[in-house]
Amino acid sequence: MGVQSLPEPRTRLDRFGREEYAPAVSEDPITISLISLGCPKNLVDSEVLVGRLWDGPFELSAEPEGSDVVVVNTCGFIGPARAESIETIEEMLALKKRGDVNGVVVAGCLVSRLGKPITERLPGVDAFLELSDYEAAPEVIRRAAGRAVEESASPARQEAGVPFFGEATEKTAEADLGRGLLTLPHTAYLRISEGCDRKCAFCAIPLIRGTQRSKPLDLLVEEAAQLSTLGVRELSLVGEETTAWGSDLGYAYGEGIAELLSALDDVEGIDWIRLLYAHPGSMKPSVIAALRDLENVVPYLDMPVQHGDDDILKAMKRGTPSEKIREVVRTLRAEIPEITLRTTILVGFPGETDERFESLLGFLEETRFERLGCFVYSREEGTSSYDLEGAVPAELAEQRRDRVMTLQRRIAEERNESLVGRPLDVMVDAASDESGLGRTEGDAPQIDANVHLTGAGLEPGAIVEARVTGTSGYDLEATVS
Repeated sequence: MGVQSLPEPRTRLDRFGREEYAPAVSEDPITISLISLGCPKNLVDSEVLVGRLWDGPFELSAEPEGSDVVVVNTCGFIGPARAESIETIEEMLALKKRGDVNGVVVAGCLVSRLGKPITERLPGVDAFLELSDYEAAPEVIRRAAGRAVEESASPARQEAGVPFFGEATEKTAEADLGRGLLTLPHTAYLRISEGCDRKCAFCAIPLIRGTQRSKPLDLLVEEAAQLSTLGVRELSLVGEETTAWGSDLGYAYGEGIAELLSALDDVEGIDWIRLLYAHPGSMKPSVIAALRDLENVVPYLDMPVQHGDDDILKAMKRGTPSEKIREVVRTLRAEIPEITLRTTILVGFPGETDERFESLLGFLEETRFERLGCFVYSREEGTSSYDLEGAVPAELAEQRRDRVMTLQRRIAEERNESLVGRPLDVMVDAASDESGLGRTEGDAPQIDANVHLTGAGLEPGAIVEARVTGTSGYDLEATVS
């Protein structure tokens, strides 16, 4: 069907201790198929939703067919993501119409982005949940499954005959502590903040998730420590702009994240800490020093730069000219020679002429990011770029994306060839009798490349030394000694 549900969570992160397994269900269980779309931050939202269901008569199913309720946690960031979300919902509604599921609940970014009009666009959906801490989820799913619920002070409201939860409960800093983990057992995301104060011309995130709200340092250390007790060895720090962490808590902009990294570095049992969603304008010397010197912070940085032409960067309201980005890259490579840099590029922005696109290609050839994702601009209502002139035809924008990725593949393959013969530390993600699949310190889980391992006795979650023997596109082949 083109969608894949999430597996049953292995455990729940609980503020007051750990629970290895879901509690026994005392009544007929309600089976739920959860489909999580979008970014890692959305996955954390899905984990929060699962956590809210932990003590009820709920069981997660890997397949939508035959489930009592399908919950679709949507992405509403850009047009293609919204289209994927709506297509997925419509597939689930078709299952409901055939009698293969009893109810469909839609949650997340798309609901918050579109508001009440979404109820008219998707008739047949039993309930909508905006972004929140999902306190109302148990009642919503019970109703969608056709189960009776007790009268309660729920935030539920009827909108045109549809239970629409528009007055969603506010997401507190502690909300993530109750989540049911859905990642590999040895890796997890640590959401350090919510929302963003930047006004990038193309970005709808502040319209969906609001302004910057950092989680307190002591709460994040507590969360990391509890994740460690559950067997997590790798933390990926996520937020809309991680390097702005603490700017709303009294830290100078770009300085707080270094202190947070230092505190997390002391958490026992966590071996790899990686930083995602950094901004080049906030790469202070203290942040670079933390990436260089802290024992468990891996030499990896995800730093979306969006473009390499100054006119386009200015129109995007990114706040950082191309030469400043080049300087940051040069400094990072000089201070941390083994660092892996990842970035995100946006092509087809209004005003991107052939000349400005060629400027971008030259920038990428010079900076040579080891990891790169490229997206086509999506015209988003409510953003300041919505009415800009100079629209790039969709077909041309797709061609430009292909050219960027062709360039990037060459850069990545050249870099991989330089690693042949070298020993690298690899975290094992999966293993069989004589082989395994893992990642280097320079590869974020489910985002970057893999290492195809040969060797016996491999265990998921173990960090092994492997010698690179070959390459396969973006991936490496290696033998464990």
